[in-house]
Amino acid sequence: MNRLSILLLIGLAGLLASCGSSVTSSTQPSKYDVYSVAVSPDRVTLNAGDWSSISAIVYVSNQNTTEKPVVPAPVVKFYSSDTRVTVSPTGQVCAGQWDARYLNCVPTVVPPFTNTVNPSTGVTTTTPNANAGQPDLPSGVVTITALDAAHDVSGSTQVTLHVRAAGITLKAPTWGATTNCISQDQQIKYDAYPVDSSGNAIANVFDNDYTWSVADGSVASVSLYGYVAARNPGVTSVFAKLNGTISAPIAFVTCPPAGIVLASSAYTKGAAVPPYSTADLDSLSNGSLEYLSIAQQVDSNGNKMSLVDINGQPLNSLQFGYLSSNLLTGTFTSVQPMTALFTATSSGRTTLMASCAPNTCNASASDFTSPATNQQVSARSVGFGYPIYSNVVGATVTGTTASTVLVTGTTFADSATPVHRLLTFDSESLTLTHTIELANLPNSLVVAPNGLTAYVGSSDGLMVINLSSYQSLLKAFPIVGGLSTDVVTGAVIGVSPDSRYVVLSDVANGLVFLIDTVTAKNAVRFMLPNITAVTFADDGSNMWIAGKSGVYVYNTDAFVQTLTNASTNVQALAWTPDGQSYFASGDQLNNYSTCDDGYQTPPLPQKVQLNIGPAPINLSATAINGVPRVVGFGASPKQWIDYSVTSSSQAGNTTPVGNVCLSTVKVNTPFTAPSALQCTASQVTFSPTLEQAFVTGVNTSCASPENVIHGYDLNKQQEITLALSTTSTPSFTPVPVAPLSGGVLNDGRKLYIGTLDATNHALLRRFDLAAGTEDVVTVQQDVLDPVTNQPVIDPTTGLADTTTVTTIPASVELVPSFVAVVPK
Repeated sequence: MNRLSILLLIGLAGLLASCGSSVTSSTQPSKYDVYSVAVSPDRVTLNAGDWSSISAIVYVSNQNTTEKPVVPAPVVKFYSSDTRVTVSPTGQVCAGQWDARYLNCVPTVVPPFTNTVNPSTGVTTTTPNANAGQPDLPSGVVTITALDAAHDVSGSTQVTLHVRAAGITLKAPTWGATTNCISQDQQIKYDAYPVDSSGNAIANVFDNDYTWSVADGSVASVSLYGYVAARNPGVTSVFAKLNGTISAPIAFVTCPPAGIVLASSAYTKGAAVPPYSTADLDSLSNGSLEYLSIAQQVDSNGNKMSLVDINGQPLNSLQFGYLSSNLLTGTFTSVQPMTALFTATSSGRTTLMASCAPNTCNASASDFTSPATNQQVSARSVGFGYPIYSNVVGATVTGTTASTVLVTGTTFADSATPVHRLLTFDSESLTLTHTIELANLPNSLVVAPNGLTAYVGSSDGLMVINLSSYQSLLKAFPIVGGLSTDVVTGAVIGVSPDSRYVVLSDVANGLVFLIDTVTAKNAVRFMLPNITAVTFADDGSNMWIAGKSGVYVYNTDAFVQTLTNASTNVQALAWTPDGQSYFASGDQLNNYSTCDDGYQTPPLPQKVQLNIGPAPINLSATAINGVPRVVGFGASPKQWIDYSVTSSSQAGNTTPVGNVCLSTVKVNTPFTAPSALQCTASQVTFSPTLEQAFVTGVNTSCASPENVIHGYDLNKQQEITLALSTTSTPSFTPVPVAPLSGGVLNDGRKLYIGTLDATNHALLRRFDLAAGTEDVVTVQQDVLDPVTNQPVIDPTTGLADTTTVTTIPASVELVPSFVAVVPK
């Protein structure tokens, strides 16, 4: 290898340096001076015939002071422990022999003959060498010594020599054969096997001769000797480079998370400390603070609150999300790694979970070849790319919260005249507060869970109501790929828990509109006939819409359909609070794993569709003591149907919840409670605070009036009824009514139902759910002159005389077909 150009550059650099300033120093050493020689690098590996530079610096220290280079630099000479490696005076190490000018490094080869002198006779014997002409390389390590003779000190470096590698194969003999991954902070040894151009193994290469690297340093790190340590979950590749030859990549997998236990502990203004509990938080008040922790912590009973991987080993750092089924009841603030502070902000009940969901946590990974078995492995089969949810912790925030009740319909109560109005009532006094004129005839009413917006559907365009200004807007969202004159039509069937996505179904035209109200601020239109139901994952990842032809799964970020399933004639959907599954109620009640959505070929064997009947309608999903419950009203026979759902991943206080995608789900035999309801329920409203469900709408083709409202108590597992009030002033004779639509206050105290009786009296009624009776409302009214029908004025005060009147709840000018309580 020619070094002439390099030497010329070195000489030029020396000439330029000589033109600058010079430094003089005393050449008289102190008797306390200590000298040393540092040689770098401390190890060199070379192909036969290659060369590399080393440097040697002489340092001096005095009585343990910091070492400094000796100036001027002493003369250092280099020596090799093996004649097959030579070194130039300036430190260029040749894997062979330098020529006289140190320009060319020529590899040493085995000579044709070996001459042996007999010491006794002096006779020389010449023996032919079988491997003549082959590289003559030392085995083991050659030492290069740098000697400062003036101070009698030296330093050294090590050199290994070998033929050039044509290829390198990596192996990991101790790689996990059963789980196909390595747990965090554990390490295994990767070995490199180099071969020459003929495929022969190359000797005299040591582990630290290679330059080891990994493609993704967040997944793994590698030492100088090929020990690879697991860092964060994921799949990466390991490489070994030897003097310009790089190995083929080999996989390394840090195990994905498989289980989370979420536990609460008391707020301490510092770090979260024991005791920890997975029990429900049943008595929070507005402003209460609680820690929610996932970290590797142990409670007072020695129970570990854990985050574990699929090997059951702890994980120490992941980017989690925290989910609430009711975002108005509280907020989350991250205070420590894997610990959040929950602040109660409004009365009501919610379920709390920790979520590890793609792509911020447990992202999808590439399929890989297992070093243990040399077989192709699906990253999903290991557990990557799936959402993982913790156990469910219920939380009830006590107190009362007033709100607004919205009422609309299609006709006036006393005629068939169409009506284009939305009425708002105060939840406490039931007084009319606003009358909002609507551009179109409404066919549906849904309020966003954040309580800021109401969506009123129609066949002529979506109407959006700002619940702060009570203004109605039309044509709020342009349609992707549509004309500027196109409008979003159909009935609003749902709004996502985070209030971002709105879904409408235009059954008459076979259309579905999926609206992103936050980021894209537009609507995507799909040709899907007879869609009547929607449910959402609490983490906003997926939505499921359904109707006669089955269930369609959509990724919410891109509105990309990922799957359809086998359900038919679906009337209701519900996503269970533990994230395990969703239910589709159609010809039968079908339970599907959420993990099947997006992983179709081949399906995991644990993902078995469950067929359970008879199928209820108007599903409500909740969790009591951490166990998911799904409740609905069965049409034939008329009964309440109550399912509990268990799985192999559900936790006690000591076992982490498993990856919902790698566990089995069991829908237990339902509890049924007969109902005396004479009609078929068309709407069921659920009160999560009291764990009660009520029929708030009946099939209008039946619409048989009754003197009670029918409900179901999940804790008592029996039907309950709410009686209509018989006390009112002025006198009012209660008559049987048919419930049309309704809703519950966020704090669970009151149920509001729009009703119509046989005499076409349209009313907004209110029920006290704790007492189980209908409320009557006490208000102050003006005293009217019986002749003029004008208020009577008190001559002393100049104000109208008033009287206390107890009335039956508010009369409504329109048929209250759509009633919604604004979350607060």
